[in-house]
Amino acid sequence: MNPESLLAGLRQSPDVLFQDLDLVNRRGLLVRITEADYRRASFLDHRVLKTDTEGAWFPLPRLLKDTAAIHAALPPHFIFHVSHCGSTLVSRLLAELSGNLPVREPLPVLGLAMQRRELDRSTARITEKAWDELFDLSLRLLGRAYRPGERSFIKATSACANLINPLAAWSPASRALLLYTDLETWLCTMLRDEAVRENGRFYAAAWLTDFAAMTGHDGLKLAALTDAEQFTLNWLTGMLHFERARQVMLERVLPCDFEMFLADPGAGLESAAGFFGMDSSHAREIAVGPLMHSYAKNPNQVYDGGKRRQELKEAQEQFGIEVETGLAFAARLCHEHAMLEPIVRHFRR
Repeated sequence: MNPESLLAGLRQSPDVLFQDLDLVNRRGLLVRITEADYRRASFLDHRVLKTDTEGAWFPLPRLLKDTAAIHAALPPHFIFHVSHCGSTLVSRLLAELSGNLPVREPLPVLGLAMQRRELDRSTARITEKAWDELFDLSLRLLGRAYRPGERSFIKATSACANLINPLAAWSPASRALLLYTDLETWLCTMLRDEAVRENGRFYAAAWLTDFAAMTGHDGLKLAALTDAEQFTLNWLTGMLHFERARQVMLERVLPCDFEMFLADPGAGLESAAGFFGMDSSHAREIAVGPLMHSYAKNPNQVYDGGKRRQELKEAQEQFGIEVETGLAFAARLCHEHAMLEPIVRHFRR
């Protein structure tokens, strides 16, 4: 394998993906994939790599220099979400409409979101100027599509909500879907399964950092918070990011309650398509198709709204005390911080 062929391919098509960003060693990973890989993958992390995937690491200065002339024909659109609220399903449904390439949870975007929280600390691995350069690099490379008139749709990881404002400055033409569900339903989802709990705990420190920065409340200690309180803080912080985005860039963001989307997915998909300027003529047909009867993260697994409702009901019965603990914690924080008041209406269905 000739690493230089990856750089050459990077200039030709999205078949060469900027797959990972290593800020410790100041290098970036390029790998060769296909359009089918993009459309199939739920996550563009290690799970997109195969034993025979061609790839190589390159120093970041080299990538910045050799890709300076690469620009997407159309700036990417985005999906931001509070996690475990149907974002993969919505991304797959949108990908069935013509004119978009799904780019689901790319690692460089996540890495930059996490590093942004460190920029004002002495332990930051890059300067703010370097961060801006890498943010531009990542979105230019991940924003490419295969055909004229086609656009990349980047579904960010949940911990990336702190990138909404930088994105607004980077590309005034980009739009974003802000996907969420009510807190009660979300807590049932997060508390019902140990693997999901582990995922919620993993990003709790990032959310706490954002919450303290936005509210000035620095009295919360992660080690003292229960799972229900940690997850509630995650949700509150994500919703506060969304509320701020709605206030400052109203015409460029579309808040979307996933429970309302599920109630009429045809109308929900039409609305999202219209917001993004896509052809919605087949939206209702797509919204009653196979994707609505499979698990979005694993389309080979049968799953539908009935099974989801049953799981939520069982979670409420088994973890109801924790759910109420989380709701009470949210009510206390919203009482203490007036900026959280608009979020209260999303506590319960």
